[in-house]
Amino acid sequence: MPQNSSTIVLGGHKHRYFDTGSSGPTLLLLHGISCSLDFFEQAVPFLSRSFRVLALDLLGFGGSAKPKQAPYSLELYASLIREFLKKTLATGNREVFALGHSMGGKYLLATELLHPGSFNKLVLSNTDGFAEQPFWVRGISLPGIKQVLKRVFTSEQVASKAFKTAFYNSGQVNNSSYEKNLMVSRDREAIETVMALNRNFRELDLSRTGLRHQMDRLNIPVLILWGDHDQYISPSVACIARNEIPGSELYIFKNCGHAPMLEYPESFSSIVARFLLNDER
Repeated sequence: MPQNSSTIVLGGHKHRYFDTGSSGPTLLLLHGISCSLDFFEQAVPFLSRSFRVLALDLLGFGGSAKPKQAPYSLELYASLIREFLKKTLATGNREVFALGHSMGGKYLLATELLHPGSFNKLVLSNTDGFAEQPFWVRGISLPGIKQVLKRVFTSEQVASKAFKTAFYNSGQVNNSSYEKNLMVSRDREAIETVMALNRNFRELDLSRTGLRHQMDRLNIPVLILWGDHDQYISPSVACIARNEIPGSELYIFKNCGHAPMLEYPESFSSIVARFLLNDER
């Protein structure tokens, strides 16, 4: 995927993105924290058969700019997503779908709530936004602590162990994809972004911004996907999300961790395509 990626300026910052697939409806892919669009690379060959696939490196991650002093917020990311769709001519008469993983799922919900009508359907995989962030997570961004932890989190031993826990069985993940995404997770500049997000947690929290209490305003179909062995965001959160998002559907992958698109790319893509294209098979 990266060999064919392009760059685009959004909000005054360079972003990396990927555009491929058929002439069908548009499907936007958004990755999670400490990741990049490469997280979807095993699923893209399947999804691109039915959709024009747009995958974006979010501001602060992957090959996109990583401004340390950016005013990170749900409003900022929502505006960048809207600008991206407009500049890539995704909006128009055709349907626009979106699939967000973890943090990316939260940003898609914020985009649709702040800019109703942005999407025709949403798919949220192991989504963030419905569990309280522990206090110690915010504490890692404090001065004096963050420099030490940045070295620790990007070390090969710690990063490898943390990344492995994203999967129920890491051995079934494509090896080259596994290694590539592991290297992305060790990016020191991206760790700075994570710490900036932690410092701005109030502006990035669905509850504190009031958006979580507005879920009843969503009037589009939503599919929630989860792994039954997710160690990052408990599968119990999947039921909370389903109960709070009106009319949403929930599918649980068995023997799966936090990344079904890497552990089960073909079945993951098939379930997504059937939901978006109203295929009842």
